[in-house]
Amino acid sequence: MESRIESKGRPVAEVLADMALANGDEAKAALAAAYSARLSRDELVRSIRDLQAQPGSSQEVVLRAMLKQLATQAPSVALQLALEKDPQAANDGLAAMVAEQWASADYAGLYDYSRTLTSDRPKYRVGGYAAFAWASSDPAAAFQYFSGLSMQDGGGFIGIAASELARRDPNAALEALDKIQNEQVWDRAAGKITEIIAQRAPEQAIALLFDQDDPKAAAPIANALGSVMAEASAAEGIGVLNRLEDPRVAYSFLFGMLGKLRDGDVSEFAANFSQIKNENVRAMAARSLARDVARQDPGEALAWAATLTGDEQSRRMAFQGAASGYAANDPQAAARWFETLPQGVERESAIYGFVEQYQWRQPAESANWALKIADAEARNRFLSSVLANWSRRDADAARTWATQTGNLQLLQTRN
Repeated sequence: MESRIESKGRPVAEVLADMALANGDEAKAALAAAYSARLSRDELVRSIRDLQAQPGSSQEVVLRAMLKQLATQAPSVALQLALEKDPQAANDGLAAMVAEQWASADYAGLYDYSRTLTSDRPKYRVGGYAAFAWASSDPAAAFQYFSGLSMQDGGGFIGIAASELARRDPNAALEALDKIQNEQVWDRAAGKITEIIAQRAPEQAIALLFDQDDPKAAAPIANALGSVMAEASAAEGIGVLNRLEDPRVAYSFLFGMLGKLRDGDVSEFAANFSQIKNENVRAMAARSLARDVARQDPGEALAWAATLTGDEQSRRMAFQGAASGYAANDPQAAARWFETLPQGVERESAIYGFVEQYQWRQPAESANWALKIADAEARNRFLSSVLANWSRRDADAARTWATQTGNLQLLQTRN
């Protein structure tokens, strides 16, 4: 097969014809690579532009081979061409392939190039490849560089460097953390370092959390630790949660746990839920847990909420969360379910959750449901929220509804 591609100026169409006869993907890739290696930089650029307008699996194989070859000679040109075909720099796409190749040879050059991109998504994705390569090569230097930037200027990549440095030397990572001045960058680094330490030495991560005197500093550490402990042992995680006195830190830990469990097995957490000592934290846990479960199985969430008979606040919040998740999953079915509920705290709580979730999709229907809230203060609060959001989308419709229902003062108050 290789003897058929001797001519340097051979048309791409002939190579594509050869590839149609090739046996298997590896043979096609080898054929495309051999052809690309015979082309000059200018020929590669012209051929790539021609291929970008042609659909087909063989064209994609040749295009990848040409971009790889061009990246060895002119990586910035190759990446620019790849982004023309793959403007969002999708995972496993052409731009990602070129960026990864460039990063392995010159991560600093790739990072500098990423800062010239005007669109946020490819800027972040391309910069991420450079940051990963840099952190893998010299995590301390990468950490030092990204720690001096704002989040908008690339400081968010501190998480990549922090994770790698913590894997190699946790103490060095903690020492470097103390030197960060930007609060947002510090939070990102602290969370990533805590995550790595907690996976290897949970007691050290717990000690790190309780060593923090400032709740603002403790919050990202708590969130990361909660996430790791939820996966390891929800019961032990709740034990740590009960030791946290500051509400902000406790909520951060809780949300770290629930975030990790969102798409996983919540049975251990649900079984130990009643062990949460702070009633407000427990109620928030009930709401969040029921909402997340209801997005997948509303019946299970509602059944669990109904079991909380000895904890009125958590029961109300669980019904609110379940209704919110139900509305996200199937708003029509959720609305029919509300109609079956008798007047009382469960119905009120369910309507709260429904309106909270559904107002972003159907403000008119949500406003009508908010009118059914019996408690006047809560009714006005939810109506004000719905009308404010509705007014941003369709001010005339919101004003008309508010006028017809005698609630214009709520719209005027928010505006």
